Amino acid sequence: MTETKQILRLYGPQISTYGRIAAITALECGIDFEVVPTATNSPEQLARHPFGKAPSAEIDGLQLYETAAICQYVDDRFNASALQGATLQERAYNVQWLSVANSYLFPISEFGLVLPRLVVPLMGGVAREDLIKAALPQVYHVLKVLSARLEHSPYFAGSAFLQSDVFLYVMIRAVQLTPEGAVMLQHFPRLAEWLSRIQTRAAVRATEWAIE
Repeated sequence: MTETKQILRLYGPQISTYGRIAAITALECGIDFEVVPTATNSPEQLARHPFGKAPSAEIDGLQLYETAAICQYVDDRFNASALQGATLQERAYNVQWLSVANSYLFPISEFGLVLPRLVVPLMGGVAREDLIKAALPQVYHVLKVLSARLEHSPYFAGSAFLQSDVFLYVMIRAVQLTPEGAVMLQHFPRLAEWLSRIQTRAAVRATEWAIE
């Protein structure tokens, strides 16, 4: 009897930084994903994610929210935890750089650059140049720290592509799609080369945003 292939069902906007991270993880772990477009402030989504964020997920009969938890479950369940590192050192660095992505890169790049430069105009609004101007030095600093790490290893946790690379790729790729981000990345060739390598992965290509 053939086992039905598992699907990670993601609830949230069709275009979402964290939704794409979860989707890439699913494909890297050998399972499919499905996006169910859902407004983050809808009663349906608030029932799944009481903090009104995206994505929330269903897999194996479980309802999960918070992307780190979703990705860890999928990696543990379907991929023998391979995206979390094979050694204690890799696992520690993986968590460290995943935390850098969530705590430092995303808040400033998403709300200070990506949303006001790319998303607001697409929705018919006017970019807040003051927000962008204030964010650029902070975005540059984070990119500088990230690039310095790649002077010592091909991936953020060491020699292997891990979950931290997925989180960081999606966030930095969004920065790269802005004019300001593209210019900044010219100053960090190691980071640009890493982006180019990650971009060739099948799971990354399969989840490209329309803007790409």
